[in-house]
Amino acid sequence: MDKLTRGASGLRHLRWAREIYATLAAHVERTGLPGEKKEALKKELVRLDASIQELSSAVKAYRDFLERERVRYRGAIRAATFQQHASDGDRLGEARAAMERESLPRQRTLKAALELAIGDLRAHLCEMDTRIAGVMNEAFVDNLYPPLTKDRSRVADDADDDDDATDRDD
Repeated sequence: MDKLTRGASGLRHLRWAREIYATLAAHVERTGLPGEKKEALKKELVRLDASIQELSSAVKAYRDFLERERVRYRGAIRAATFQQHASDGDRLGEARAAMERESLPRQRTLKAALELAIGDLRAHLCEMDTRIAGVMNEAFVDNLYPPLTKDRSRVADDADDDDDATDRDD
């Protein structure tokens, strides 16, 4: 089974984890699974959901920062670059300094929290795989994981043209 590359974004890790969760949930819902195996898998669903929620929170905080706060600083730099002439020469330096002083420390903090959440999810999945393989088998564990693009950077989803996770070579 291929696993998502560690360098994939938090959003891509979130999609990957949700795909795994959906497959596990579908297995739990199917009939014919012995009671003790079904109960063990239900416990894994609860644990995986908690891990997904932690990652989702970190992704949301980082994406909100990028899409709301950081863009204001980037816009100010572009405006200062456009308007730069002899009398406005300091505006560009001021805009860049504001981004360095105000935006970058917050971005680093949020990015670090996101990286920790990604690491926690990946560790959780490894532990979960071991527990599930002990109850089911390796083939079952392999089935939980969705197909990935060739570079393993995202879930392959050719059915969605708007999804950046289609299996095309970028």
